[in-house]
Amino acid sequence: MSEARIAASSPFQSGTKISMDPFRLLASGFSYPAAFWRDIKGRSPLVSVMQRICLGFLIAFWIGAPSAAGATTFLVFPLENQTRLQALNWIGEGMAIAISEAAHTPGVDAIGRMDRIRFVEASDLPPNAPLSRASMIRVAQRAAADRLIFGSYSGTEKDLRITLRVLEIKTLRLSGEKVANGPESALPMLENELAWQILSDSRTTGLLTRADFRSRTRRIPNKVYASYLEALAATDDIERVDILLKTIELYHDFPQASYQLGYYYYQKGDIGRAIQYLKPALQESQDYLEAQFMLGTCFLKQGNLMEAIASYNAFLARRPALEAFNNIGVAYLRTGDYPLAVQNLIEARKLSGEDLSVALNLALLRHLEGDEQAALAILEELAKTHGGQGMVHYLYSLALASSGDGPKASAEAAQARQLGIDPELMKRQDPRGWAWIFPAWTRRPALPHTGASAGAESGTQNRYRH
Repeated sequence: MSEARIAASSPFQSGTKISMDPFRLLASGFSYPAAFWRDIKGRSPLVSVMQRICLGFLIAFWIGAPSAAGATTFLVFPLENQTRLQALNWIGEGMAIAISEAAHTPGVDAIGRMDRIRFVEASDLPPNAPLSRASMIRVAQRAAADRLIFGSYSGTEKDLRITLRVLEIKTLRLSGEKVANGPESALPMLENELAWQILSDSRTTGLLTRADFRSRTRRIPNKVYASYLEALAATDDIERVDILLKTIELYHDFPQASYQLGYYYYQKGDIGRAIQYLKPALQESQDYLEAQFMLGTCFLKQGNLMEAIASYNAFLARRPALEAFNNIGVAYLRTGDYPLAVQNLIEARKLSGEDLSVALNLALLRHLEGDEQAALAILEELAKTHGGQGMVHYLYSLALASSGDGPKASAEAAQARQLGIDPELMKRQDPRGWAWIFPAWTRRPALPHTGASAGAESGTQNRYRH
């Protein structure tokens, strides 16, 4: 599946002292301690107002901050093995992943392995076969990458020669060779050196010094890293998980491997194990945002709302995304903090365009807070554009009934019943549980959309992100 918009099992689809200093409140909003997001029952009205003001500052910051779309985007392809040594095959993919990870810095977006494979497949090319330069350019253009990196390695285990070249996609200007030499045991240092050369020549190092960048050198031993790459290449889920578990046994501090396990268990709906492995993945890497989003969603499904809010806020500090705004809005809705729920769902709707789920969430929220006029304004339009959705008619009937329009409410309830909604069953449920939760976020909107797969709240993607 090429886009992470997977249907959830939802009716929509068939005290602590808090500083009064506004600057300290704003700062606490950026660091997201749990005390800042306590339930409003424990706050004074003034603190509640100050927190809403701070949210406004944060939203303004998110909107005004440079987005990932304005970053320089690199696409790194696996290096060609010219050594003729099968034992060194892992280096090609390993160098691609390691250089992408190292290059992923402020102002630079490097496309990860799984997204690269998805772009290759979307270009009607074989995902695991060597590609011609013309095919790589075609994939890079589809991925909206600014620079394409490719190369090869030759020699022996004791004397490797690694050569990279960088192609600027817009002008098709090809760089000279970037070369690093050394034994296999020095690969982490060679990866770091080559990544630094690429960033330096592209003038994308930002405020990083060479000494700073050396601290990003891969710490994972080659043997463990090769095992991790073997897991990524495995086509059988059970085999992949078994290799990943053994890899973590060999080297516990391996965020990328932890992320892969967390992602797997998340897709399987095993929330407890997903949290266990996603927490160690919260480090500065390409997986950080995905891990934060999935953690937030795990906590939300558990009913651990404060933890969910903290995770989504950490995510939103890096990337404004409609899925995160929607889900944090649902979390606030379920805590009873309707004003903050409204602010976040409005932001989600600004980003979502015609998305039915976000609009229904906002209509539900407006109904729950008693603003039937606002709810009706949304639902009247949805009844025209999504007349085949039973939940639209059911919510419309509730808002109409609350507004005193009994006959029309009865007609809408009858329409909802015809479309599969059981009003008696709905009356026995907590309406806050009707709100739609996005199980995943779309990292790169340029990916082709193949539609939603219903009935899998935890998601049904069978591939790993890297």
